Amino acid sequence: MAENQETTPLLNEGTSTGTSTKPVSKRTRIILGIFAIIGILAITGWTVYRITEKTPLVNEPLKVRLYTHNIRFDNHHTDVNEEKWSKRRQLVTSSIDFNTDSGLANVVCLQEVLHNQLEDILYNLNEGNSTDDWTYFGVGRTDGKTEGEYAPILFKRAEWNVVDNSTSWLSESPEVPSRGWDAALERIVSMVTLESKANPFVRLNFFNTHFDHKGKKARRESARLIVDRMENYNGYPSFLCGDFNTNPTDEPYQILKLHGFKDSRTLIDQLHSYGHKATFTGFDNLHEDTAIIDYIWGPYFAKNGNQSPSILELEDINYYDLDLHEEYKVMIKQYAVLHSRFHGFYMSDHRPVSADYYIYKA
Repeated sequence: MAENQETTPLLNEGTSTGTSTKPVSKRTRIILGIFAIIGILAITGWTVYRITEKTPLVNEPLKVRLYTHNIRFDNHHTDVNEEKWSKRRQLVTSSIDFNTDSGLANVVCLQEVLHNQLEDILYNLNEGNSTDDWTYFGVGRTDGKTEGEYAPILFKRAEWNVVDNSTSWLSESPEVPSRGWDAALERIVSMVTLESKANPFVRLNFFNTHFDHKGKKARRESARLIVDRMENYNGYPSFLCGDFNTNPTDEPYQILKLHGFKDSRTLIDQLHSYGHKATFTGFDNLHEDTAIIDYIWGPYFAKNGNQSPSILELEDINYYDLDLHEEYKVMIKQYAVLHSRFHGFYMSDHRPVSADYYIYKA
């Protein structure tokens, strides 16, 4: 072997076989080194890509659209001016489809939904089951499975991961199907914790409920129970949607307000508020009801993102002395009570309500 020829033994030289291996030339080592560098760069690039993909840009908000609607149960003994579900369902679903946007993270809360109605809505939203993007959490209030009305929370798989979910009955026995206080019917609150796929650092709780229409005590105690359940539920901001059968002057509304929940309707400015004032129509276009009973509530530190400062202010009611405002900023940008009468009939005796929030994670 020439004196100037460099050699390097392979790593397995001198093993128990007793055989020797051929040295690797300098040229081969250079080629292997180049491939190693390329491999390292490729792995590094992929890692950076994955981190960048999941890490939100500084000050970039998660844009969340909340939509709540009491769709009216599938009533086989229709009231005056009320159409059957078979005629109303397309309008209900089209409203959801039109008012949810692919550029936003959408959460849809519905009330009075029977199992067959839930199947119809998901079938239409998923274009005849050709996709499975829309899914839901919720149970029937009668048996905790499929019997009775749901208060389901719908969302897109492409936008959210499910972290947690639960159902509570609005009663003295919230863990089991039950009727509470002086309520005429079983009532529930559905809860789901969702993690944004666009920004996995943002996790939010969404509560959806429907208060009793007759029991005054039941409505009052339901508000107190929900306040208790939402108290620092898991360290993430909470939103509460639904049909509360409660006007702003009623006690249940005041209970929620005094515990720090922000009514989106009163939080937004006039320019960015659209549509009707009343959320209930009673199916009577000549003498529409003027009741405001459907709400989207934000957390205690929610602000009007169009004009208000983002810091916690003295008038904010931080009833439980929480520190969520130190990690999150929640800013409402738009609010609407949408139209519900088309082609000469109502799709429901309630109007849909929507609100757009920008969520910033510190």
